[in-house]
Amino acid sequence: MPDWNAELYLQFAGERDKPIFDLISHIPLNDPKRILDIGCGPGNSTAHLKKRYKNAEIIGIDSSRSMIEKARQAHSGITWLLKDANEDLSDLGAFDIVFSNSVLHWLPGHDRLLPRLFDLLDIDGMIAVQIPYFMGTPVYEPFCGLVKSEKWDKRFPVKNPAYYHDIGYYYDIIGENPNAFSPADIWTTKHTHILNSKSDIIEWYSSTAFKPFLERLDIEELKNEFLNDIFIIIDGLYKPQKDGKYLFRFERLFFTARRKE
Repeated sequence: MPDWNAELYLQFAGERDKPIFDLISHIPLNDPKRILDIGCGPGNSTAHLKKRYKNAEIIGIDSSRSMIEKARQAHSGITWLLKDANEDLSDLGAFDIVFSNSVLHWLPGHDRLLPRLFDLLDIDGMIAVQIPYFMGTPVYEPFCGLVKSEKWDKRFPVKNPAYYHDIGYYYDIIGENPNAFSPADIWTTKHTHILNSKSDIIEWYSSTAFKPFLERLDIEELKNEFLNDIFIIIDGLYKPQKDGKYLFRFERLFFTARRKE
């Protein structure tokens, strides 16, 4: 997948930070020495970890060069590395916290990936993960219908480039790992984001769920036509409040687990 657009992603930084706060609040560790933020993006999640754990050594990794460059420009006192989470990360050492916000759904083989991430934890260390649950949004089904439609079907050979699983899937993976406590702390939350327009909803998705599809359209006119078809979907799903704002509800899946001695 081509590089990510840090500026577009940060357009809704305040709203995107809501699940970060939720996830950090469920980490009961008071004085971790080392923290790894996997898929740190432009550094907003890593910066919040630094605010809470001022004395910790924190490393943020991301496979996007533009994201890492943005993080380096915006945040000091953190080590930023251009690195893919699919790679062997053991050379980074052991961590008290392995943190991942809105990343794992872009990586395949969670049944193999999660045990590797557990192996990065020091004794009594904790993994903390948040995964956007696009499948639980009103947009998902009609959007899938659009990409499979006669008009767009040949443009998108891969109909779902992300990897989504239900809550039981992750509970079972964690429970099967001998290095993790079971039962895990696992939950879902539906955040309500207040956006100014229906176009904002499209902008929100354009840097995330819609991005792999837009990248397949190399002609600007086609991208605009595809976005217009999406707007028709959005137009039928969301109605304005009395003040003209839009309530954009987005479900997310969270889990934490701790390494045994």
